Amino acid sequence: MYKKILAVSVLSIYGFSPIISYAAESKIEAFKVPFHVGERVMACGNLAEIKHLSNRHYLNLDKKYPNQTLTLLVWDSDYRWFEERFGNIDGFVGRRFCARGRIEEYKNNMQIKVTNPQFLRLMHQ
Repeated sequence: MYKKILAVSVLSIYGFSPIISYAAESKIEAFKVPFHVGERVMACGNLAEIKHLSNRHYLNLDKKYPNQTLTLLVWDSDYRWFEERFGNIDGFVGRRFCARGRIEEYKNNMQIKVTNPQFLRLMHQ
């Protein structure tokens, strides 16, 4: 126990934080997500379609459902924060987005649940 505390103290003195950083996350193309299930990544692709359902919103990347490479899931309770940041997201179909989060497999589809609009980036083309 003493060695662990000493190691963290020494790292802190030299400017290394013992807190895990997101800098270690991989930035990948959306079509590569099947190789990263369970990992936290930043995945990028072109917004192909948006599906608005009663309590959730699906942002499908690269192709329309059911052939999308990755789905970004935003629950309705969080969606207003995305609208505040981006305005009407429907107007961004065809634009490149990157999303940060954990890749999950749901019914043979890859998805990232995005709860914070800061984890979604509209990229300049």
